[in-house]
Amino acid sequence: MPFTLSHAAAVLPAVRRTGRARGPLVASALVLGSFAPDTFYFADAVVPGVWPYGAFAHSLPGVFTADAVLTAALAACWLLLREPLVALLPRRRQGRMHVLVRGEDWRGRRLPSLALWFYLSAVAGSLTHVVWDSFTHPHRWGTDALPVLGEPFALGLPLYTFVQYGTSALAACALLWFTVTAVRRLPGAGVPAPAPAAVPVLGRAGLLGAVALVAVCVAVGVTMRVLRFFTFFDRIRTPLDIIPTVCFGAGGGLAVGLLLYGVLVRLLTRRGEPSRTDEDARTPVPTA
Repeated sequence: MPFTLSHAAAVLPAVRRTGRARGPLVASALVLGSFAPDTFYFADAVVPGVWPYGAFAHSLPGVFTADAVLTAALAACWLLLREPLVALLPRRRQGRMHVLVRGEDWRGRRLPSLALWFYLSAVAGSLTHVVWDSFTHPHRWGTDALPVLGEPFALGLPLYTFVQYGTSALAACALLWFTVTAVRRLPGAGVPAPAPAAVPVLGRAGLLGAVALVAVCVAVGVTMRVLRFFTFFDRIRTPLDIIPTVCFGAGGGLAVGLLLYGVLVRLLTRRGEPSRTDEDARTPVPTA
């Protein structure tokens, strides 16, 4: 499979570098929708047995139903994590980065219209994922329509395997380029910008604790998935046998670690320093 995060590259044409979507679309739903079909695969690292539901999430009916619900759940997690994640950055960079990840202020949109466009954006994002995967997995309509993708290409592996990892690498580069250029376009480059009051203030101990918590969860997730791998297979024949296992284990552990961190920060840290106000921390948003 293409690495799940790489799927976000497919929706970049619909997202501006201000963190907002084009037209009435919802940026977070587009991006998170492009991740949604793989949710069960990562969740299986924590809740064994949900892996088979991933097949439905990768189907056309799943795009319009389960994936939309999963996108909404992922959006809720993102709202929980957004400010705590910004708090991990150096303080002088928090204000500008918060502008980028904050995106559009939904309060200016009517709820029925917002819900409709969130759903349509989630469906669009999930559809890009399913179509992409159809050309990188066996027995999908894409590989069935193009039999050449299933023919041996090199090292005894079919062409679709190289399409999987090749497009993943290209998409990761596209995401990096998009992010770097978006940050460069933010106003006030090189000038410290205070973060809004919503961003919690973490001390050195808090930062180290966050890193340790996430690292432990990732390690546990990888270990659990690798141990489960060896309950089905007696050895690793090629690196491609174990790479997906490690990635899904790491991703599942990372998700758990970040959620624990976000909840702890929301509960245990101050909302911000007394002198930090939304008015003082308001950073202009570029319009292009």
